Amino acid sequence: MAKKRGPKIEGRFVPMEHRLIDSKVFISLSKTAKISFMYFRRDIKDSHQTEVILTFSQAQKYGVCNSPTTFNKVKKELVQKGFLDQVEPGGLNQASIFDLSSRWKWYGTPRFENVEFKPGIGSKYFTVIWKDEGRSEKLKEARHGKNLNTVSV
Repeated sequence: MAKKRGPKIEGRFVPMEHRLIDSKVFISLSKTAKISFMYFRRDIKDSHQTEVILTFSQAQKYGVCNSPTTFNKVKKELVQKGFLDQVEPGGLNQASIFDLSSRWKWYGTPRFENVEFKPGIGSKYFTVIWKDEGRSEKLKEARHGKNLNTVSV
């Protein structure tokens, strides 16, 4: 007897494990963070990819949020609750890069590892970053290139 198969799924889809969406920590996320997380997961192209990106302009296009401040709060919430780990903070027309994380599984337990979220170099944070010597050097490099100290004659 042949097995009856369900309807074929056409096109790409975003898989979300039941244990993830049923977890207390996922339920505790703001609605905007839940939607953002799905769009971060949408960025996965193959099973080996761990780095994901969601830009502010994409978030606006998908109707996730319309404010850069809200978008930063969402990214911070996803990092603090263990769904994403920050790889590169982005800024100055560079996207923030994140790794998908499984830390959420241990949220609220002694095994949970807190990870700090660092906002990208946006106009709002420019004065704060400019005062930090290490980060201001990175800012200068991003704006003017690595050979800032050379003098052309």
